[in-house]
Amino acid sequence: MKKTRLLSLLLVALLASQTLVSCGGTSSSGSDTTTGDTTPAETEPEYLDNLGDLRFDGEEFTLFLAHGTGEDAHNTYIMEEETGDVLDDAVFARNRKVEESLGITLTYVDGGYSTDGTSQAQATAAIQQYIMAGDDTYDAYIHVQHTGMPGMIAEGNFVDWNTIPNLDLTKDYWYQLCIEDINYGDKIYAMTGAYHLNSLTAANVLYFNKRLFDELQEDYPYQMVLDGTWTFDKFYELVEKGTLDLNGDTNIEFGVDQVGYWGWGYEQYPGMFISLGGDVCLKDEKTGMPVLNIDNERTVRLIDSMKKLFELPGANAEWSTYGIFNTAFESGQVLFLHAGLSFATNLREMEDDFGFVPYPKLDEDQATFKSRVQNTSCLTYIPVTNSDLAFTGAVLERMASVSQQTTIPAFFDTVLTIKSTRDTESEQMISIIQASCSFYDEAAGGFSVNSAVNSSGLASYWAGVKAKVEENVQKNIIDVYFD
Repeated sequence: MKKTRLLSLLLVALLASQTLVSCGGTSSSGSDTTTGDTTPAETEPEYLDNLGDLRFDGEEFTLFLAHGTGEDAHNTYIMEEETGDVLDDAVFARNRKVEESLGITLTYVDGGYSTDGTSQAQATAAIQQYIMAGDDTYDAYIHVQHTGMPGMIAEGNFVDWNTIPNLDLTKDYWYQLCIEDINYGDKIYAMTGAYHLNSLTAANVLYFNKRLFDELQEDYPYQMVLDGTWTFDKFYELVEKGTLDLNGDTNIEFGVDQVGYWGWGYEQYPGMFISLGGDVCLKDEKTGMPVLNIDNERTVRLIDSMKKLFELPGANAEWSTYGIFNTAFESGQVLFLHAGLSFATNLREMEDDFGFVPYPKLDEDQATFKSRVQNTSCLTYIPVTNSDLAFTGAVLERMASVSQQTTIPAFFDTVLTIKSTRDTESEQMISIIQASCSFYDEAAGGFSVNSAVNSSGLASYWAGVKAKVEENVQKNIIDVYFD
């Protein structure tokens, strides 16, 4: 897949940069005499894009960050000076390089909205108000994929990315699975690239406690991932085996006893659904039209598997108190923790060693691993009020290409320098996770993984919501992408 090429290119860039640092950018054999022809070492091109020396001297590119006070802004965009932190400095360097190469000024406007549901809706309303008023202040908006945004696409508020000059969406620094997962036909209304670091850092993964694995005399799951044998059945077995009644009261209590699997339910359920190959809509290979994918044997099996897992005493989805599962994992009481890839940076003080792997496949017949990108990770929307699409395309293209050379490697380095995570297996896991980043289609609406799993059966649940899902598919997908 194209994402695999992205990772290969990234690893080559990392190795090349390490070589240049260790060798001072030169090579010497220690002898004044050479024999045969010498071939200059290949170096990474200055820019991965094809914009050449295109410039927009004096122009200002203004990007609206709906959730400017959160991680999306301050870890990915806003960095006014170098801090000495590897990732911060990479973001700063990216911004300066984009500005200097195109002769522009990047302006990031902090929308100030939080990522809770109410604030997301307020951000959507604000964006809608700007566009309806014809306000052309913002060249692009960064916001979630759900909470009214499919409706705004349906109402014609955004530009089809295929019509934007200076973009090459086949390049590896654009997230190809974003096109495949949430855009249909030959139109693209929501997209993301390497400049939006959160599309990688928010990928759902499973952290595991290495000490607990050692005590259970179980091999770490790395090799199973590499062999393609990391499946639901093995995960279920480990969750069951890793649950222990520590205080002997015959009752498994989360936060007290040792448990097999814990996390935030609102993210766990869709994360596992996608990892096991679940999807509300698939695409017809020939037409790109949406095809509902619920009423079939595989999805029934998938939902039944999830139900079976959460019926285990040691498997829990937390719905009320956010963060208690993180504390329990850091204290050594959880075998597997659901979290985003960036959570590794919070584990610097954890006493036990830990590792991370992608969520398992349903079975070995499933072709690839799939790592859901958390739905608070935002996408990029280009408003119809934008009067200079060629300028916008060039800026986003350069931002994405430079980010692949700067911020993405810096994030890899940040994660891999935490405790014992710098090893061959961890490097391979990050590559596999990035290649499998997947986006849940919110446009279909009406189908809740949580409700399906906790219902009396998928067939009865689907019967109750099918009409609403079909209505949303017609309104938000078919009418929009196939008019």
